[in-house]
Amino acid sequence: MQSRKIRILAVGHNPLPREGLSLSIQLQPDKELVGAVASGEEAVQSFTEHRPDVTLMDLDLPSAAGITAIQEILKIDPATCVLGLLTYEWEESGADALRAGARSCLTKDRLNQDLVSLVRDCARR
Repeated sequence: MQSRKIRILAVGHNPLPREGLSLSIQLQPDKELVGAVASGEEAVQSFTEHRPDVTLMDLDLPSAAGITAIQEILKIDPATCVLGLLTYEWEESGADALRAGARSCLTKDRLNQDLVSLVRDCARR
């Protein structure tokens, strides 16, 4: 018997990386992409509509919209898992995301190595 797929929302303002991330998720047999959106506002709307298990939030959204979206999503469902996506490991937005309630952060260059295990760990909690 197959267990339920992990439902994922991907958020990123740049279409090419967002589409690459979406494709990567769709290729995983135990994961389901429920949305891929470009802004913090769309993230909150899509989260409300689809209630994913994990939200992958680009922290490079304009005007700190990723941090605001994390806060809004966690107001809707405090138990959900949000993972912040950073361009550089030393970015202050990573600390901001953790303070806002993100479960963890990872750099975009580590997505291929770490995304699968982080999403699975995040969804189990």
